[in-house]
Amino acid sequence: MQETIQAFQDHFQTWGYLLLFVYCMGSGYVGIVVAGILSSSGSMDIGMSILVAFLGNTFGSSVLALLGKYQKTEVMKYFSKHRRKVALTYLWLKKYGVWLIFVNKYIYGVKTIVPIAIGLSKYDLKKFLILNVFSCGVWAVLLGLVAFFASEVIKKIFSKIGEMPYLMPLIFIIIALIVWILLKKFSKK
Repeated sequence: MQETIQAFQDHFQTWGYLLLFVYCMGSGYVGIVVAGILSSSGSMDIGMSILVAFLGNTFGSSVLALLGKYQKTEVMKYFSKHRRKVALTYLWLKKYGVWLIFVNKYIYGVKTIVPIAIGLSKYDLKKFLILNVFSCGVWAVLLGLVAFFASEVIKKIFSKIGEMPYLMPLIFIIIALIVWILLKKFSKK
């Protein structure tokens, strides 16, 4: 039995970091939070989790910007339905500049569009890639350490949500609806 538990932990550590990397290529919020919680219980290493999340997030956003830069026609075809959001992102980029690159990591629904819009625009790609490395580092360290040190509170929240399984989908729908309404409202201007 002890051998089985040890084998599971070894596999989990190997595959857990790989899953964290892949998940952080997309959004990664939940992945880095879960890795922080698992690190607090000793199942993962917080330093390694932050590094893997950082690398995954950096790779994901950089690839999106590069796709926008070098595959413009294909990306424009795919994002033809989201032209208003991309246009809004251009305006935000002109207005907020560097700050948008740092802040977009924390805004659900914008995180993917910003690197693509930067790739499609005339924004200096080298500058973006450098700023992206710093913003991904701040993102991974901040979320990883907050989850690590607040793991007990987070565990209590999830256990309460687990007692009411209908609550999580409802919260997700409300958050998605608020983001959609805000994006719709700001993209009309």
